[in-house]
Amino acid sequence: MWLEGIGGEDKIFYTTGRLTSEMVIKVAQMQVPLLLSRSGVTEMGLSIAQQIGIGLVARAKGKHFLVFNGLECFNS
Repeated sequence: MWLEGIGGEDKIFYTTGRLTSEMVIKVAQMQVPLLLSRSGVTEMGLSIAQQIGIGLVARAKGKHFLVFNGLECFNS
């Protein structure tokens, strides 16, 4: 994204791994507002996401998921 000059403001970052503090920081640097994972989230990852305002969705499998931060990203 950076090499092509594409912003991350309208993107969602998906990973199959845990949402660690390092992953949250990298996503914040890319200016992506929502981080989605099939796996869980670490306590430090959640803490950093809450501080900087990134939405975290974990345990996303099939039709089920857990929103840990950023519930306002979803329309009711």
